[in-house]
Amino acid sequence: MRPTFKLALPAQQFLTEYWQKKPLVMRQVASGLDHPDADTLSGLSLESDVDSRLITGHGDGPWNLQHGPFDENDFRVLPRENWTLLVQSVDCFLTEVSMLLDHFSFLPAWRLEDIMISYASRGGSVGPHFDRYDVFLMQAKGQRRWKIGDHCNPHTPLQENDQLKLINNMKVRDEYVLSPGDVLYLPPGVAHWGIAEDSDCITWSVGFRAPSPVDILGRLADQAAESGGDTLFTDPDRTVPSDAASLQPADIEALTRQAFRALTPDIQRRALAELLSEPSCPSGLDFDVDHDHIAAASPDALLVRHGATRLILDDQGDAWLNGNHWPLTEAAKPLIRLLAGQRLYTEAELQPVTHDDGQDLLDEWIEAGYFAYLDFSTDE
Repeated sequence: MRPTFKLALPAQQFLTEYWQKKPLVMRQVASGLDHPDADTLSGLSLESDVDSRLITGHGDGPWNLQHGPFDENDFRVLPRENWTLLVQSVDCFLTEVSMLLDHFSFLPAWRLEDIMISYASRGGSVGPHFDRYDVFLMQAKGQRRWKIGDHCNPHTPLQENDQLKLINNMKVRDEYVLSPGDVLYLPPGVAHWGIAEDSDCITWSVGFRAPSPVDILGRLADQAAESGGDTLFTDPDRTVPSDAASLQPADIEALTRQAFRALTPDIQRRALAELLSEPSCPSGLDFDVDHDHIAAASPDALLVRHGATRLILDDQGDAWLNGNHWPLTEAAKPLIRLLAGQRLYTEAELQPVTHDDGQDLLDEWIEAGYFAYLDFSTDE
């Protein structure tokens, strides 16, 4: 079954009442989360290109964090309880997992970041913490108890284990047990603590891209520098300073104003589109598309976008694919808009919008590994 998710309330109501405001528990709104299983996740964690972590501990600790890649012996020596394996960006490496992201069209595509999946033994947890981004926590297998605390900030007291950044003495305000198909939405900064009630507890975590203002300013400055502008600061209305030794507020304002004037709309568009289309896992394209899982879930599909491919359109209608700019002809735009709007495509969807320019570009992207025609006869 293809992974699916549907909000338990109208999308605009969710955005108005809950998005970045307060948690929401939604019962039985997700399905098709039975793959990957524990063996697949542990196999991914052996790969050097995959970001994975093992966390052991419970209660007041002690807590221990190990970073992958792991080997099979690392799993043989684990205790029976109180440990968790976290595998980041699983959607990049298992394209069938990325299909879930098509169900988040109530948000712009660039806002999506990745899908992390955790496997836990009984009592397994990552401890009381908070994230700086929105997250949808989807229960795939077993049950997990979630303790919800207050909104946190940079001054929230943390435990001494600075690697995990665990909250010290988290106050529990609400508590929920999630079963397979249940989903918990958490806005940024909300304290939470998930504990596996059962062995073989698997949870999908959909995280969101939230670039910092500093990162954005850096990209804007880089793009402005690449554009080769050589305008210098001017001050034709200069008056005699009251203190020649001091940098005056008026000068600071003028220097800053003229600097930002260099950020033309075209520079802003190019810098932000490049930043927001960069993949969370650049090496993900090295992993093959699993035709069998996708075919079983969607037998009428003809083409699939690789899970490590990010494709967005800018306000001029040009494509940005994994950080690279692709100007589009008018003839190509209908096809590329379809490709950017979803991740799985049938012949009936492709045929009406596929013309020579678009087909040539799609062939180039297929050759590079960004998309793949589905071969249902393969044993991969």
